[in-house]
This record gives sequence, structure tokens and C-alpha cells, in this order.
Amino acid sequence: MKRTAKGIGNIGEHIAERYLRKKGWRIIARNYAANGGEIDVVGYRFGTLVYFEVKARTGEQFGKPADAVDTAKLSRIKNASLALKAAHSKNGKIPVFYPFGIKLMRTFRRERIDVIEIYLTRDMKVRGMNHIKDMENQL
Repeated sequence: MKRTAKGIGNIGEHIAERYLRKKGWRIIARNYAANGGEIDVVGYRFGTLVYFEVKARTGEQFGKPADAVDTAKLSRIKNASLALKAAHSKNGKIPVFYPFGIKLMRTFRRERIDVIEIYLTRDMKVRGMNHIKDMENQL
């Protein structure tokens, strides 16, 4: 497999989704694009709706993965989140899917943008991961 930035990104998103599911997150959407922005993974847990930006790297020659998330990127994620809520939420509730095809409307009281940094080896094995919560307050 050719190691393109898009390919590495897809691998990273898959790894992040697996990690989030193991942590109890319900995945609402992946690669949600609207309003000039894109959200890699949207998750719900304990009344919190989180927009996850996944950054995967095979090296650190361009800095840490989270360094690529600046205020402009956060603004694009917010724009996409507004579109997602306009299209899918109603009265502060969002559809959350459970096993066996069960869909429940769940209230969300909090929202935030998290970054998941994934460090990969050259043969695409995970050598490290970092979950940065509430990236807006980290800048």
C-alpha cells in the first residue's frame, strides 16, 4: 500500500474510532462535511457531543500532529458542527445508534472539540496515541 497522507489519515481515523468505541463512545458520524468544514469523527457519551479531529503521523519532521490544528481549522470544524446539528438534532437531542439497530434521541448538554494524535511506525503499526480534550482551551 502506498503511504499517502490520505491513506495515513484513513488508517488513523479507523484506529481512533476503535479506540473511542472501546472507551464507550457512540459514533454518530465519520467524515461529516458541510459549510466548508469537515469532522473526522463525531461521538456521544454521557450527554457530551464531541467533534474529534484525528491527526496521524509516521514521523515528527513536521511537528506533533496536534500542531496542525489551529484556530482556522477549529473554525471549520465548528461550521460543520453547526450544519450537523441543524440537520440531525431536534430540541437539544441527537440520534444515537445502539446495537441491534436501536436508535434513541439523546440529550447533549455539552460540546467540545478533541484531537486524537496517532503516532504510526513506517509499517503502519500504532506506536503511540494521545487524546487531547477540549482543544479550543489548549490553544
